[in-house]
Amino acid sequence: MNLNFIKHFLAVYDFGSVTKAADHLDITQPSMSSAIKKFEESYGQPLFLKVGRSLEPTDAAHSLAYQVRPIMEQLVMALESPRRLIVSAPEIVLQSLPDMDDALLTESPAVEYQMLDKIRSGEVDILIDDITVTDYTFVTESLGKMDIAFACRNDHPTILGHSLSLEQFNQAEHVMLKLKNENVGAFETRPDEIFERNIVREVSGPSNLLLSVRNTDAICIVAESMFGLAQELGLKVLESPFPLQPYEIKLIYHRRNITNKTHKYIREQIKSRLSELHQ
Repeated sequence: MNLNFIKHFLAVYDFGSVTKAADHLDITQPSMSSAIKKFEESYGQPLFLKVGRSLEPTDAAHSLAYQVRPIMEQLVMALESPRRLIVSAPEIVLQSLPDMDDALLTESPAVEYQMLDKIRSGEVDILIDDITVTDYTFVTESLGKMDIAFACRNDHPTILGHSLSLEQFNQAEHVMLKLKNENVGAFETRPDEIFERNIVREVSGPSNLLLSVRNTDAICIVAESMFGLAQELGLKVLESPFPLQPYEIKLIYHRRNITNKTHKYIREQIKSRLSELHQ
């Protein structure tokens, strides 16, 4: 059997699309379609069914992928030189991660589908975020929860203690994160689910939130992992006047990497560190 056919099959299986699989392998869509058709003929069973705009794997495809993927991974590992895994997470999570020799930590963008496609293609190995993923090709592990609060400068003229009243919340000016879409793990949506805010400024990252309120009378939302930074910047953490849904820390990766030794080692390092901090 032609090994290229197996590579093509796994690409379509992962992406659920001939077009995306062809782009990933840098071949034309007709060539990919032809390869899948020939592979199905040689295998003797249909492997994909068209459902709407996507392709759904048959039971035979699930069984075949389970059997051939480890073989293909071993071939790739034998032919390729070792590389550092790419671990992507938002800034509020990166604050808690240790440096790892076998992994490169990068800040993830605020667009969910981009990150999932990067995991499918192998551009990113592990994503840590608060998103919900229903695609069966991904594994999601919950590592704990991170509390959310508000912050303002220590010498704020009207907020004197370390708790925020509902009246103070309503009267305050707010600085918030720019959201690029309906998002995907953005913890800014939590107060908006309950109350309107008087937004006076939008900034691009959690650190910029803290920097923006340190010399103003505005308040901002802050994650537990950045409480220490807030205090270093001369801010105080404020208890919310209403319940805020915690940020759930999830480890997300492609099912093909479940048994990969290096991948598993990095996952265990991340889980050990984050589970310890955010029980």
